[in-house]
Amino acid sequence: MARKNRPRRGQNPKRGRRRQVSPPRDLAATAFDTNYSHEMAFDGGWHVRQIPVWRAVKDYTCPGCVGVIPQGQAHVVAWRSDWIMGDEDAGSLRRHWHSACWRNRRQDLG
Repeated sequence: MARKNRPRRGQNPKRGRRRQVSPPRDLAATAFDTNYSHEMAFDGGWHVRQIPVWRAVKDYTCPGCVGVIPQGQAHVVAWRSDWIMGDEDAGSLRRHWHSACWRNRRQDLG
């Protein structure tokens, strides 16, 4: 029997997740970066940047699955927007995630 991967009509989307695309605080730094977005989720605010295949030039370790993100694979870079020590310090703590790991990160932590 074939399995349907489409959501049922009327099924609620993931709870606690909202994606808000808002202008960044430092408009000059990201004025031409169309891959940038700001997300509010169950665990706070996040700056999120989509990294396309042609910009993925190094191997990274995904904190979601602890797997390797190989060179040449599109992925997501995320860092906190509500970090208590400020945006400069939060930027140094940014992490590279598989796109699927970022979308499916644990929601029961909050």
